[in-house]
Amino acid sequence: MKIIYGITKSNFGGAQRYVYDLAQEADRQGNEVIVLCGQRGILVEKLREKNIEVITLESLKRDISLINEIKSFLEIIKILKKEKPNVFHINSSKMGGLGALAGRIMNLYWKLTARNFKIKAIFTSHGWAFNEPRHVWQKIIIKFFTWVTILLAHKTICVSKKTLRDVIKWPFVKNKLIVIRNGVSAFNLDKRKDDSFTVGTIAELHRIKGLDILLTAWSKFTKRYPAKLIIIGDGEEKENLINMARNLGISKSVVFRGFIDNARSLLSNFDIFCMPSRSEAMPYVLLEAGLAELPVIATSVGGMPEVIENGLNGILVPAENADILFSSLILLAEDQDLRKRLGARLKSSILENFSFDKMAHNTLSLY
Repeated sequence: MKIIYGITKSNFGGAQRYVYDLAQEADRQGNEVIVLCGQRGILVEKLREKNIEVITLESLKRDISLINEIKSFLEIIKILKKEKPNVFHINSSKMGGLGALAGRIMNLYWKLTARNFKIKAIFTSHGWAFNEPRHVWQKIIIKFFTWVTILLAHKTICVSKKTLRDVIKWPFVKNKLIVIRNGVSAFNLDKRKDDSFTVGTIAELHRIKGLDILLTAWSKFTKRYPAKLIIIGDGEEKENLINMARNLGISKSVVFRGFIDNARSLLSNFDIFCMPSRSEAMPYVLLEAGLAELPVIATSVGGMPEVIENGLNGILVPAENADILFSSLILLAEDQDLRKRLGARLKSSILENFSFDKMAHNTLSLY
């Protein structure tokens, strides 16, 4: 079977990690695998290190540009016509829309030319763009194009039940949707290098990740406890966050590490893992923090409540609420036994319900 995985950006966030893992597994199972993505980034380098073929489209970018959209669409058509994949597994909003339409057009072309060939288009939603903070008219437009993408794709994978609930009542889509939650495999942790009490997070530095809320809570927390906050990741909000930490007078206790490849190996350096996001689908880093047996404080958004049961295997807090986040940090800082219990229970839940083998089996079975 020939499979093309498509994704817009070639950095290495959660959606790219999903493509990277599935491409490797599909390749391991003897399929012919190609990854199609926008420009050259870390994802491209990592895939080529694994000897997986990558095709980059310079015109495929997250920013909206009619000229680039047309160029990208025509390039995708050209690639599908040449490669004739059995499956086109598309990810992210833009690649999803362009790819699903291109797949349908190529199927119509092959039907009209009496060729017995058909592409199966699978679309994975890693969170809906209309859930991000935007103007109302932008959300309406995004919802319309999302609906069209789901209709054009043969099947749409939702990575959480919440992702499914967001669209299940839309017209004509119910039978096209399936929930396959993200999964992770065991990984090695580095030896801890610092015994000081440390709270950490790993995230792309975008506003949607809520790191400004974490810094606000941290400014109160460090008045009570001498501790260190480590933020691993990069993004357009980095300078704003650094300036915010400076203005709050917490620069000495906050460390911005930037992007680190295989950052999950550093989870051993944290005493508490924090995810203050404004929106999420089913974040890999949450699952990995669980495998690392860390106590987790996460916002009750997206699919995170499907992983964290408040008070049982972690702590859920409302988004945009620095006061409750601060109180939760205090609670865990003062109770080592609670931290251990929450971490152990979360690890057990991840092993049982969020394995990569299960995710890969269910996904590849759709092909």
